[in-house]
Amino acid sequence: MVTIIRMGRLQGIFICFLLLKFKTVEGDCTKTTLKVFDHQIQAIRRSVRRIVHDGPCRGKNEVGVGFQAYMGSHKTFAKGVPWVYDRVVTNTHNAYSATTGKFISPERGLYIFSYDTLSDHASGKIALGALYVNGNIKSYQACDNGGSRTWISCSTSAVVVLEKGDVVYVADHHSTATIRAHYTDFSGAKLN
Repeated sequence: MVTIIRMGRLQGIFICFLLLKFKTVEGDCTKTTLKVFDHQIQAIRRSVRRIVHDGPCRGKNEVGVGFQAYMGSHKTFAKGVPWVYDRVVTNTHNAYSATTGKFISPERGLYIFSYDTLSDHASGKIALGALYVNGNIKSYQACDNGGSRTWISCSTSAVVVLEKGDVVYVADHHSTATIRAHYTDFSGAKLN
C-alpha cells in the first residue's frame, strides 16, 4: 500500500480499481482460478508499467533533451564546414558539442531546431546557413546584405524526426560564411 501512496492519488485509485476487478470462478478452482489470476496479474503489471514509464512517475526530476549555444566571437567558415557555437547556455544531455558544433541525438523522437544568424556588415559578406541531418539539408536561410554595409539577421526553424545517434549541425550551403558574434545562435529540443 505504501507504493500506491507514493505513486500518486490517481494511480493508486487506478490500481485499487484493478485489484477489485478480480473475479471468483465456479467449477474446477485449481485450474480456472489460477488461470484467471495469472491473466489479471499480467494486466496489472502492464498497467503499472505504463503508469511508471509514461505517467507522472517517469522522472519527476528528469529534464528533457535540449540545448542552446551561441558564437562568442566573429567567425568565418568555409562551405560545408559545421558552424561552431562555442558558448553553451543549456545542454541537458551533453548532446551538443561546443568543439565540433554538432548535436548528436541521444534518443529517437520529434525535435525542433532553431538557428539565428547575423552576417557581417561589411560589403559583400554573406552567410547562407542550412540545417544538416546526417549530411542532408533539412532547411535553408540566406543572410545576404546585397553588397551594402547593412546588418542582416536571419532566423530559421525546422521540425525533424531523429533516430538515436543522428547528427545535426548548421553549415553554409553556398560559399564562405562570415558571421558576427553573440547574435548568432543554435538551439534544439525534443518535443516528444
